[in-house]
Amino acid sequence: MTTIVFSDRDGTINKDENYFLGSKPNWRDQVSFLEGVIEGIRMINTIPDSYFFIVTNQAGIALQGPEFDLLTEKRLEEVNDYILEELKKRSAKVDGLYSCPYIDLDYVKRSVERGRSTNPDYVKDNHPDLKPNIGMIEKALQSLNLDRNDCDIYMIGDRITDVKMGLNAGGTGILVESSKTRERGDVEKVQSLQGKTYIARNFLDAAEFILKNTNS
Repeated sequence: MTTIVFSDRDGTINKDENYFLGSKPNWRDQVSFLEGVIEGIRMINTIPDSYFFIVTNQAGIALQGPEFDLLTEKRLEEVNDYILEELKKRSAKVDGLYSCPYIDLDYVKRSVERGRSTNPDYVKDNHPDLKPNIGMIEKALQSLNLDRNDCDIYMIGDRITDVKMGLNAGGTGILVESSKTRERGDVEKVQSLQGKTYIARNFLDAAEFILKNTNS
């Protein structure tokens, strides 16, 4: 069976300090890979008949105001390409990257509470690509001409929506624990979910868990 590993981007692959990565002129200086990520991706790359994809929600595209003027879909592509190139330089192979720039009505509400405005063109409630929906996973599988019933799917991320995305795809959802996951209460929420889940100390621990499962 083909193993497909998906990973979130910000806060899972690279550091996320509420940058809205790409919104600043010096955004390249803000790209820093988290501990264990390079080694973990290399480990996943060693799994026979496997693929590794990054899937990311990028709500910053939908935000309006001077601080977000630079964060366009074109800039998003530049950031994604830069991250992929930096990973490639480190021999960490990524088979593809999919992004979702849309937000739902709940995000609009939370943005208003924070004094932020949103672009209505990007408000798509329950868009198939919005996590925990599995549109981005399905796009990746279509690119490989694979059916998810014929795949062993893992989804790694730092939010409960990442874990639910993995479960919704019929796979395993892996939460990478961090200070933010604890602040949000995501650890406890994941522990209460039904289905195959794992709470990892970091990305490398998640990769080791996947490797162990594929070898068992």
